[in-house]
Amino acid sequence: MIALERLNAISAQDFIAALASIFEHSPWVPERVAALRPFASGIALHKAMSEAVLQADEALQLALIRAHPELAGRAALRGDVTSASTTEQKGAGLKSLTQSQLTRLTSLNAEYAGRFGFPFVLAVKGHTPDSVIATLAERVGHDAHEERGVALREICRIAYFRLADLVQEPLGAAIISMAEELGRLSEDRGALTCTYLTPIHRATAARIRDFMMAAGLATHIDAVGNVVGVLAGGPSPKRVLTGSHYDTVINAGKYDGRLGILLPVVVAGALRRAGQTLPYPLEIIAFAEEEGVRFKSTFLGSRAVAGRFDPNDLDSVDAGGSTLSDTIRAAGHDVAAIPAIARDPSQVACFVEVHIEQGPVLLEAALAVGVVTHIAGSVRSAVRVEGLSGHAGTVPMKLRRDAAAAAAEMVLAVEARCSEHLGLVGTVGKLDVPGGAVNVIPGRCEFSIDIRSESDALRDAAAADVSHAIGEIAERRHVKVDQRRVLEAASVPCTKALQDVWAASIERVTGRPALRLPSGAGHDAMMMASLTDVGMLFVRCGNGGISHHPDETLSAADADIAARVFQDFLLHFEGVK
Repeated sequence: MIALERLNAISAQDFIAALASIFEHSPWVPERVAALRPFASGIALHKAMSEAVLQADEALQLALIRAHPELAGRAALRGDVTSASTTEQKGAGLKSLTQSQLTRLTSLNAEYAGRFGFPFVLAVKGHTPDSVIATLAERVGHDAHEERGVALREICRIAYFRLADLVQEPLGAAIISMAEELGRLSEDRGALTCTYLTPIHRATAARIRDFMMAAGLATHIDAVGNVVGVLAGGPSPKRVLTGSHYDTVINAGKYDGRLGILLPVVVAGALRRAGQTLPYPLEIIAFAEEEGVRFKSTFLGSRAVAGRFDPNDLDSVDAGGSTLSDTIRAAGHDVAAIPAIARDPSQVACFVEVHIEQGPVLLEAALAVGVVTHIAGSVRSAVRVEGLSGHAGTVPMKLRRDAAAAAAEMVLAVEARCSEHLGLVGTVGKLDVPGGAVNVIPGRCEFSIDIRSESDALRDAAAADVSHAIGEIAERRHVKVDQRRVLEAASVPCTKALQDVWAASIERVTGRPALRLPSGAGHDAMMMASLTDVGMLFVRCGNGGISHHPDETLSAADADIAARVFQDFLLHFEGVK
């Protein structure tokens, strides 16, 4: 491997020579970007080279495509291809085809080449012989212009995987650049929004899978959209699970959830390239849904893994009228396969999650990382207030049944009750007057309630008092109220033995005692606690600890420290006694 810092510093000639194998027999690609140095990350280097390919003239593009060998063709069977191509085709099983597979692939290759005048190119990492054949059968029906574009994009994917195994960069910088890359995929222009199984969500999953494959992990996407990557290890039959979610709230930050996916992927890749084998398999899970934005079914991804998926959720309906079950099927997943996602507890050593703190404690303590002691439990409710609409100018104040005014008093009741105890918090994060107008007395109002505490008893008492107060307000104001509990999650303690392993790793890496702190936010670890022991590492975020917001920040330096702590944890973890 060669360090990115060195690539940025060497002569143009040496730069071109170092990257000559990235694009098949095409040193003109690195030649065109040599003058653009320095590159801030491996992803930035790859994007520059890909852009050079996509902006090249048609003749040069066709020459690049034709430089690639036919998959399982005569040259590949003779071994007369580059070592990179040989390794890639072998990894996809194309060196051990059955006779029927070889016959079908040979026939399709000939049809494809006759139609387009260049060989079929596919980034075969993560494919099987059958999926290669199926993709070729589909693409042979494209028109020539469309297929040239597809071929070039596949060539750029091949280059990404090759570059990942050649260029070394600091762990923190790699994590930040990957988060930035994912942050460009959004449902909203100018803001990051990624909700469950939308086209953007599925594109994000595909990119995360590419990150995992580039790190050398065996990957798949399961029946609810979780992206799973496994780093082989041994001899322990029990695997360590880690991960977090990749869906977001509306107008989100780049690091909530996603740090807990990208950091383990980067560390796993570094361990593999360094030839370090863990004594157990490491499974990284990018949970498809935690926030509950689209279907209000929070923790969907981790509940499926923990064996807690509720089949009744399949009937949930989004704002567009689509059911969860239909959405899962439309994404190409098998609803009937969801129960099989559940992991066998006897095969799991523990679950650990890395997450930004989403608060200011580490920032105030001037510490990059800390150990989570427990995760606060929460109760969420949806409240609908029904009053009576009327003209804003003709209905006297004393005769009004104003749903919004009643809701406002209810919101203040939440605030008052949840201000009585330290460690108890209550939030009305959503408040809406459906169909409201400036000159109409609101006839309906809807709002959410989220009550949290480290103590389940304290939280439940507050929730009961708030519910009673809402009922009294409704009766006094002559409105109807419907209160529906949408989530009830108990407080989850992190396993003491895992806390201690985290603390020891922090002290070895940073030379400072580890700070232990609670989490007021919910995390996938809460669901995984029903499956196995759980532990969490918090990482400092800037801007006062703001999260679920575009101003959410994380420094490369802190990401690097957290990655080294995580790596140390993996190397010293010996199971929970």
